[in-house]
Amino acid sequence: MKKLVTLFLAASTFAVLMWAQPAAAQAPTTCEKKWGVDSVKTIQNISVYREFFKQKNFAAAMESWSYVFANAPCAREQTHVDGVAMYKDFIKNTKDAARRKSLIDTLFLIYDVRATSFTESAGNALGRKGVDMLNFRPDPNKEVVATFRKSVQLAGNGTEHFILPYYFKAVLKEFAAGAMTKEQVLEVYEQLSKIAEANQGGTAADKYAESKQSLDADLAGNIIKDCNEITALFAARYKANPENKDLRDLLYSLLLSKGCTDRELFLEVAVSKYNDAPSARLAQILARRFQQNDNITKAAEYYQKAVNDAENDSLKAAYYYDFASLYSSSKQFARARQMAQEAAKLQPNWGKPIIFIGDLYAASYNQCGSGIEAQSVYWAAVDKYQRARNIDASVAEEANQKIAKYSAYFPKTETLFFNNISKGSSYSVGCWIGETTTVRSSD
Repeated sequence: MKKLVTLFLAASTFAVLMWAQPAAAQAPTTCEKKWGVDSVKTIQNISVYREFFKQKNFAAAMESWSYVFANAPCAREQTHVDGVAMYKDFIKNTKDAARRKSLIDTLFLIYDVRATSFTESAGNALGRKGVDMLNFRPDPNKEVVATFRKSVQLAGNGTEHFILPYYFKAVLKEFAAGAMTKEQVLEVYEQLSKIAEANQGGTAADKYAESKQSLDADLAGNIIKDCNEITALFAARYKANPENKDLRDLLYSLLLSKGCTDRELFLEVAVSKYNDAPSARLAQILARRFQQNDNITKAAEYYQKAVNDAENDSLKAAYYYDFASLYSSSKQFARARQMAQEAAKLQPNWGKPIIFIGDLYAASYNQCGSGIEAQSVYWAAVDKYQRARNIDASVAEEANQKIAKYSAYFPKTETLFFNNISKGSSYSVGCWIGETTTVRSSD
C-alpha cells in the first residue's frame, strides 16, 4: 500500500497540477500514528487544503491534501471523502486519455486506502468504489463484481441503499456474458433483497424500498421469462419450505410483476404474505383474485379488509368502488349501490361511483316489471349520469354518451298519455331502486 500510494499520487497529482509529490510523503502501513510522524504538519495541511476545498479550488488544495493522504490517512475519514470529490472533478474536466487513466487509478486507490484505514466503513467504501468502477472503468466486469461482493460481505445489512442495484446490474452483466448461472444470480438477488428488507424500518426506509423495487424489476426483466419459468424455478422449493418468508416474498414479487396472479401459487403466497404483513393494497389484490374465482365470500372479506386498512379517504373510496363491482358482477345490485354510495361519500366530487349507480339502474330493466314501470329505471339512471357530469368534468363525455343512449329508451309521449302520466311530473321508481324521479319522454 505504501508503494502504491506514493506511485499513484506522484503520477496523478502531476497530471493535474504538473508538480511532483513532496519527497517526504509516504503512507504508513498501519494507523499506529494516527496523525502521522509530524502531527503539527498534518494539522496545518488539513487546515490549508480544507480552505481551498471549500472554495472549490481543488488544484490549489491538492498539495496539502496529498500530504495528509500519504502521511496520515487514518487522521480523518473526511480526507478520503474530499479526495474522491476532487478526483471526480479532475476526471470530469480531463480529456487526455493518459491523464484520465492516472486520475481514475488514484480515485480507486483512495477508496482502497479508506477501506484499510477505517475498517468500520470499509464495506461501503468498496461499494462506492464499485459504483465508480461501473462509471469510469466497467471492464473487466468480473473485477467490478468482485469489488461489490467484498463490499457486501464487509458491510452486511449496513450496505448503503444505492449500492444494491448497482451490484445487481454488474451481476446481470456477468450472467449475460455467460460467466454466471441463473442460480448464482438468484443467490445474489436473495442476499441483496434481505439487506433491503432489513432496512425497511430505518431512517432511509424509502430509499431501500426503491432499491428493492429496482432489484425486483431487474430480476423479472432479465432472468425470469414467464409464469411457467417462475413455477419451474421456485414452486418445488416453496412447497418444500413454506415457512421461508424470503422465498415467499420473492415469489410474490415475481408472480405479481409478470402478471401471474391467476396462478394458484400466487394465491397461496399472497395469503401467506398478507397474514404476516396485512396491507390494504395486498387485501385488494387478494379480493380481486378471489373475485376472479367467483368466491364471493372470500372476495368480500378481503375488500372489507382493504377498506379497513386504507391509509386515507381517497384510497378507501377506491376500495369501496372495487367492492361495488364484486356485488354488481353477482347481480346483487342493492349491495353494489351501497358500496358505490360509500365511495361517493368519501370523495364527493368523484363522478365514477355515481355513473356506476346509474349503470346499475339501467341494468335493472328486466328485473323491474314491464312497461313504464320497467322503463322508469332509465329515468333514474339518467338522473345519476347528469349528477356525475355536474360534479366531475372528467366523466362528462362518458356521462353524455350514456345520457343520449338511455334517453332513447324513455317512453314516448303517446305511451305516457295512455298511462295517464304527465311529462315533468314526479314518479316513484319501484323495484330495488326506490327513488323519485321526473317523467320524461323520448320524443
